[in-house]
Amino acid sequence: MPLTPYFQPLGIPPNQMRTINLTPEELEVLRLVDLEGLYQEDAAAIMGISRRTLWNDLKKARKKVVNALVNGYAIRIAGGNYAIHPSFPHPDIRPNRLSVSDEVDNEKVRKIFELFPKTNCGACGYSSCIECAKAIASRDASPDACRIIGSKIKDDVMKILEEGR
Repeated sequence: MPLTPYFQPLGIPPNQMRTINLTPEELEVLRLVDLEGLYQEDAAAIMGISRRTLWNDLKKARKKVVNALVNGYAIRIAGGNYAIHPSFPHPDIRPNRLSVSDEVDNEKVRKIFELFPKTNCGACGYSSCIECAKAIASRDASPDACRIIGSKIKDDVMKILEEGR
């Protein structure tokens, strides 16, 4: 939640002010995609929702914000149905999708991450599936660090790690 949950334009008397409600989920979608520059797929994984749900929330949120800006409405951030993840705030993920340091092969991170369930459950000891994939790709974690993947996916992770050795 932002420190200020209510924003209003100047110059409009409070008794004439219309208010648009923006849910915390809609604000988080805007933050991840539009402010942090994440791809929708990555933002959906962080939020633990489907890409379709993220896209629908993003469309609604953008429409509400533009409507408020164009028509001079206030914006109230309230309501919604959400839970704050225990590792909040999420790890710092930069706009270049899953980019990591030069020592780690970005392509390997991407391939490993694509195999993961993207639940960010934390059973591996990392705060997110992206962080787990980075650790595996840099060999700071074992290929079976993710506790909820099956043996076939573990074998696929091993194959990815062996590529280009």
